Amino acid sequence: MNFMENIQLKKSTLTKNELKACEKICEDLSVVQTHSIQELSDKIGIAKTTIMRFCQKVGYSGYSEFRFALINYVNSKTKEDSTENENRITAIEDMYADTIRLLHHTIQEENIREIAEMIVKARKLYLAGEVNSAVSAVQLYYSLLMYGIQAAVLDSPTAVHTVDLCAEKEDVLLLYSVSARSTIVKSVVELKENCGCKVILITNRAAAAQEEYADKCVVLPSLSAPHGSVLENVPVYSVFNEILLAYISAEIQKKENIPIK
Repeated sequence: MNFMENIQLKKSTLTKNELKACEKICEDLSVVQTHSIQELSDKIGIAKTTIMRFCQKVGYSGYSEFRFALINYVNSKTKEDSTENENRITAIEDMYADTIRLLHHTIQEENIREIAEMIVKARKLYLAGEVNSAVSAVQLYYSLLMYGIQAAVLDSPTAVHTVDLCAEKEDVLLLYSVSARSTIVKSVVELKENCGCKVILITNRAAAAQEEYADKCVVLPSLSAPHGSVLENVPVYSVFNEILLAYISAEIQKKENIPIK
């Protein structure tokens, strides 16, 4: 059952106002893609609480999770609607560009600034991720070297366990996990329980923002690439890394009393 089929199935459970919100959203899915819940409320003239109840009644924890499910649905429809004669270069380019343009809706500046500060001040920094997420961890690892920041890449649950005895509460572990349910997550949770280190979670799963083990969480927009690559979300994570590096650079300059240009 896809996103829209699920909504149609749940319509009978909605109140009059919730149904009105449903109809407004279904008329133009782009309003959810590009608007926060407050902006959506203002645009369609329906209270935020009503929109939130609608999202929950159709099976989501809140507006953020509903929004990401909708974005995934729209991306998958774009994939299905493509034809053999379509310019595949343009189709893929547009899909990535549209998803990346959502980053400023999902990344809060104060949150990213605090994450940058945590990284700069960390006694030791660990970058964790497995399979495709490990690619993002390695990319950040090499980028941080240019700023004189050393880090260790942990690309498996076993690698996380190897630092169990040397990690301390002044350390920071930045975890990349698209689903926040991969096997490495359990190892990271255990490490935090053992040493009290700070954990920063970078994920595509909106509900993961409520996970108690994460001291900081960033939820990125997700993309379903038309070519079905296992690395489909890596470009989105790469752009996030560049944003994070810009804030890390500013934090370093502030620490060293260098004027920020």
